[in-house]
Amino acid sequence: MSKMWQKLMMFAVSLILGIILITQVRTKTNLLGSISIGDRTAQLSEELTELNLEKNRLREELESLKQKNKEYEELYQNAQEEFLRLSEELEVHKIISGYYDVKGPGTIITIDADPNAYMSLASSHQYILALISYLNNAGVEAISINGQRYTNYTEIVPVLDHINVNGVAMVLPLEIKAIGNSATIKASLNFVGGIVSQLKSIGYSIETEDSDEIFIQRYDGEKQFRYAVPISRDEED
Repeated sequence: MSKMWQKLMMFAVSLILGIILITQVRTKTNLLGSISIGDRTAQLSEELTELNLEKNRLREELESLKQKNKEYEELYQNAQEEFLRLSEELEVHKIISGYYDVKGPGTIITIDADPNAYMSLASSHQYILALISYLNNAGVEAISINGQRYTNYTEIVPVLDHINVNGVAMVLPLEIKAIGNSATIKASLNFVGGIVSQLKSIGYSIETEDSDEIFIQRYDGEKQFRYAVPISRDEED
């Protein structure tokens, strides 16, 4: 009887172990599916390869964006430098054209004559023109004649016994202000046989005074361009 019992116990234990083993196999199959370990390894390797390719693509895209950003920064820097250059150039042209009040060091030239001597500015206006030309050759940056700003468009014309500057009548004494290097101005005017000597030889008196700060008003008139048309950079190219 005991042997029969042992056999039954052995059979029951074997049955239970078999059921546990079958359950484990089924569980493993459910977890892994029908894919074998080799297939799963190949799948993971393929996914890793795709991830590496995506990483490289993103790295290349990042480098491309960095390069474009660098190019944009250079374009912005160049545009900013060009803007500053044009702004400075515009300021220079505004000063040259006379549409700004200006101040700076320079020389004040006073032209006069004895009240008892009859001196006609109209008959000697070419000397005034020559004096202005000498000042321009001396590199002055602004000139005024009795408060009238001299520009590239200023007309100095004889009228009766006086001269008109910018359409305004001028009589003696003439006060000519010039902003620039005083030493260069005096050297340009006072050389032997120069304009100062010529003016004195026909009866005028000339006085020059250096100043650390001369104020010259802007040109009040307007110049209308009817014929000259600006050329764009595209047309120049």
